[in-house]
Amino acid sequence: MRVTFRVDASLKIGTGHVARCLTLANALQKSGHDCRFICRNLEGHLGQRIQNEGFHLLLLPAPTSTFYCYKNDPTHAYWAEVPWKIDAQQTIFASLKSDWLVIDHYSFDARWQNAVSEIAPKIAVIDDLADRPHVADLLIDQNLGRKASDYNNQQQASGERLIGPRYALLRPEFPKSREDTLKRRAARGYTLKSVLVSMGGVDLENSTSSVLNVLANHPDLKATIVMGRQAPALEIVKAQAAKLPTPASVVVQADNMAKLISKADLGIGAAGGSAWERCSLGMPTLIAIVAENQTQGAAALSACGAAINLGSHQSSHFATKLEVALEHSKIPFNLCALSQSAASVTDGSGITRVVEALENPIKLREAKITDAGDVWSWRQALPANSFHKRNTVSFSDHLTWFSHALTDKNRRIYSVGEPSIAHLRLDLDKTGGAAISILLAPHARRKGFGRRCLSLLTQRAADDGIKALTAEVHIKNSTSLAVFRSLGYAETAPKNGFCNFKLTI
Repeated sequence: MRVTFRVDASLKIGTGHVARCLTLANALQKSGHDCRFICRNLEGHLGQRIQNEGFHLLLLPAPTSTFYCYKNDPTHAYWAEVPWKIDAQQTIFASLKSDWLVIDHYSFDARWQNAVSEIAPKIAVIDDLADRPHVADLLIDQNLGRKASDYNNQQQASGERLIGPRYALLRPEFPKSREDTLKRRAARGYTLKSVLVSMGGVDLENSTSSVLNVLANHPDLKATIVMGRQAPALEIVKAQAAKLPTPASVVVQADNMAKLISKADLGIGAAGGSAWERCSLGMPTLIAIVAENQTQGAAALSACGAAINLGSHQSSHFATKLEVALEHSKIPFNLCALSQSAASVTDGSGITRVVEALENPIKLREAKITDAGDVWSWRQALPANSFHKRNTVSFSDHLTWFSHALTDKNRRIYSVGEPSIAHLRLDLDKTGGAAISILLAPHARRKGFGRRCLSLLTQRAADDGIKALTAEVHIKNSTSLAVFRSLGYAETAPKNGFCNFKLTI
């Protein structure tokens, strides 16, 4: 499989988009796939890093004139520094035919995606904003608090969505070191002695210095500061760190973030993609907003108790908030609570799930009479406790029922895949809601398809104007119970051995 990435880094954009695409590309490469990058020659681009990691890079020309956005352009269109039509034309010219085109860029929307569709039959979009339309077969938004429904009017109905920190694109060392790191945090007793400061790879406005000004008042805390090689204030920060009353080190272009996070008792960091790295290793964090698009993520982390939100680093109250938060974090109980809440946000294994989705894409299709045989045989393979009352049905009777069901106006019947791996059904009720039925092929079970199929079905129901979804799951079916819970379905007490779930759309 060939995968082409269209992504940029610059002093305006930062380094996070390229970093997470590299993480995905490395995982795909390890699975035997060919990955290539197309980036623009912007100030602060990471072309050398991409090539150093062994990937083919095509660098689009540097902008030659000032770019002015049009009224209907995305909010961040100026990040591209060229009009979207020019970027699309140059991307097409630069690209080889691929199986997937992965785009991670706030500057582009459905217009760009439609224009470059000849590059690959499938497009994956990595987004954080839900602020513009997309034409995508797969949409990935790793942010806490984001809902699949946020994209209901911004992505075609058939596209799959992987939503939330469960799909955070973290390097393998994070899930690998998670268990040991959480144990070591507990063994240390949540005593605050060391701080890791990471305000972004570029930190264009030098928020790091604002943090160090406050840490100068805490000689009891050892500090490690992480910055990117492109950071304009790197030398200023180095000089400032040397004057701190406690030992402090500045790490440039860190390649061992998991180890640095594991060793530190507290993080002070930007509310960008690195937040999921910290959460995966249970790091208590004081989180700062260094870009407007981080506001929602910072609020969500604070709301679930995984971080203390310091607000904008430009605020006149920032230093005071940081002082108060540091004192709060010196109480072991508080530090422990932050750590445990952070660890519950993500297990760090999102990269595996995203690779699986790219390797095995799924899409809903209307069921056909030729699906009847699969559905009948799959039902026979289910344990008896999957049904309130199991009736033995002949294939002939099942075929008659299935034929009628396909034309029933009160039913929506779908299949997933060719050959199919799942059968999905919505039984409509008079209140505008529908009852869900999901049946997986035996070979597709316990591979994450159930969650993905339920998510797709929920999206389709919302697009069709269905107001609520309900489902019954046997109390011993722990896998299905976990799936419905993870997707926000409300649960009622078990009755007759079944749990009832409901989601208001």
